[in-house]
Amino acid sequence: MDNDRITGFRAVHPGEILNEELKERGIKQKELAAKIGILPSHLNELIKGKRSFTVALAMALEKELGIPYDSWMQMQYGYEHDCLVIAQREVEEQKRTREEDMCTLVAAVL
Repeated sequence: MDNDRITGFRAVHPGEILNEELKERGIKQKELAAKIGILPSHLNELIKGKRSFTVALAMALEKELGIPYDSWMQMQYGYEHDCLVIAQREVEEQKRTREEDMCTLVAAVL
């Protein structure tokens, strides 16, 4: 994994960014879905983070919104990376907590 990347406590799905972009431009989800050739429900799932961005979708967004497809893909890959780092962080925290609990138990017995 890239050690130069800073990972917060919550991963930001590119759908959140897309949603904000649509709000700023005053574009309705149904309108964008029609223009890029996908179902409104599919776009809504993307915005809610239930689907991943694909190259085809990113290219359609670039054509319609003027935001480069590689920006969308970098956001998607960054999201996936952050999800993995956060999950790993949680596993390590759980392990430390179990170890601390075990030390506390042993100290109480002694």
